[in-house]
Amino acid sequence: MRTQKKMEGLPSTHSAPAEVRILVVEDEFHVQQALTESLRRCGYRIASAGDGLEALELLKEKRFDLLMTDISMPRMNGIELLETASQIHPDMPIILVTGFGDAEMAKGCLQKGASDFIAKPLNIRELPIIVERNLERKRLEAQRLMEMGAQILLEAIRALSAAIDAKDPYTAGHSHRVTELSLMLGDALELAPAERYMLQLAAEMHDVGKIGIPEWVLHKASDLTKEEWDLVRTHPVKGAEIVGHIEELEGVASIIRHHHERMDGRGYPDGLKGEAIPRLARIIAVADAYDIMITGRTYCPRRPEKEVVAELLRERGRQFDGEMVEAFILALEAKKADALRQETSGEEE
Repeated sequence: MRTQKKMEGLPSTHSAPAEVRILVVEDEFHVQQALTESLRRCGYRIASAGDGLEALELLKEKRFDLLMTDISMPRMNGIELLETASQIHPDMPIILVTGFGDAEMAKGCLQKGASDFIAKPLNIRELPIIVERNLERKRLEAQRLMEMGAQILLEAIRALSAAIDAKDPYTAGHSHRVTELSLMLGDALELAPAERYMLQLAAEMHDVGKIGIPEWVLHKASDLTKEEWDLVRTHPVKGAEIVGHIEELEGVASIIRHHHERMDGRGYPDGLKGEAIPRLARIIAVADAYDIMITGRTYCPRRPEKEVVAELLRERGRQFDGEMVEAFILALEAKKADALRQETSGEEE
């Protein structure tokens, strides 16, 4: 299941005014003073320069969140500064301060990368509004890039998980089936939408940590040695580490880490017991075990559904959460009854 959904919980890109650094470049002292004092009153950290060359030295030494520069200046004018500064800091908003005769020139500079311009004589009251407008554009773009990067990484992990399944005919489609079964159980338990989405992501990627385990170990038909079992048991931790690279998916990483814990505390990797195991991990544990038993593996042949259901019931309170097992079996029966009704109605038509 590949539900596209906006990434949630991303760290904020919004900075308080005191953390925002602005460089003001203006050769007329009284104009420079008016600009810097107005912005300082808003709480911004201000540095100033009298021409483009002085400004370039500051840009090479420090990181600024916004550059405000006059166009007509000696030594290096604002247009030359714009072209060079945008190469040094391509994501930094650059606001041009223009005289009456520079208005048309300023409009052309917008095409060269300037983000905004202010006309002289200055309206000091409008200055903070213009600055904040440009900072907000920068924040939104940074947020968009973060979300896009997180989504790309998430899709890469999903693809990796699917590739692991596809290497073995026994596991082909396993993660997809576990996701479907987990969501079936989650719906029966009436999970909130946010929890359901976390469950979906964790189920899709629950075995991604197996990328670090040799294939000959995963596909071994005979009993595994203690050393081989210890290696297999590392996959929840490795999977959690892989998914944990997406900061907002820390909760999903925790579910992946604990999907092989047992209610009696004899699971792995941390030996959690009972309700100390994340609820969504307990859901995946039931769905995962059911799919493994019903489809079979090289180390255990597939089993009839009656035997699988009996095994789940037998392990209530030991390996599995009893509430999850009972809800799972009822959901399976309801799904079969629904399929039968649809088949019957189709024949009647």
